[in-house]
Amino acid sequence: MRRLLRLLAVLSVLALLLGNTNCSKNNSSDAPQFVTSLTIQNSSGQPTVAFAQGDSVQFVLTIRNRTDQVQSLFFNSDELLNLAVVDAGTATVVWTCDNDTTTACIIGSNLGTPSSGSPGFNELDFQPFETKTVTITWNQTDDNGVQVPVRDGSTLVTDTTGKYEVLGGFTVYNTTGAGSAADNGSSMAQGQPTAGQLFPTVYRSTLVPFSIQ
Repeated sequence: MRRLLRLLAVLSVLALLLGNTNCSKNNSSDAPQFVTSLTIQNSSGQPTVAFAQGDSVQFVLTIRNRTDQVQSLFFNSDELLNLAVVDAGTATVVWTCDNDTTTACIIGSNLGTPSSGSPGFNELDFQPFETKTVTITWNQTDDNGVQVPVRDGSTLVTDTTGKYEVLGGFTVYNTTGAGSAADNGSSMAQGQPTAGQLFPTVYRSTLVPFSIQ
């Protein structure tokens, strides 16, 4: 009798698990439409996270339409993207590409030419599963044009001098069409992002660490 009860209990648990599995199928309409990522390269286009003082640093920002439908993003200015370099482990911004007077945040031709929407808006269109990529070069100077601190041979292991993180993303204003309704906060900020905007979203990359020495 006890064996029978145990068997019934096991079967009941399995039935519940199978039921939960069937009820928790993902709905494709709830899934993110875009994925944004960021990688770091040297001037030769080789991936790296360690640079010597004065080296050119290339940030490669990518956004991918992961759906089988044509998608469009809308922007309320000519600034379609931005990057921010922060001191490692902090929210202290040392450089943003839209505030740089020497290596301006230039949109590469492979990103495509945005079309004009309503007055004051730009539109960026994506074919199904299309990926767009832009490369921004940084010369290691801060927003005041001064060389950022670098690590030297005597720097303590616990010292973060010369250690940085970079975040990149797209300044999407509206995903449904040019209008007055701004995006819900998943876009990359124009200018210096706040601490609360350093988290990854569909339009913002993760923080990628690198060092200068």
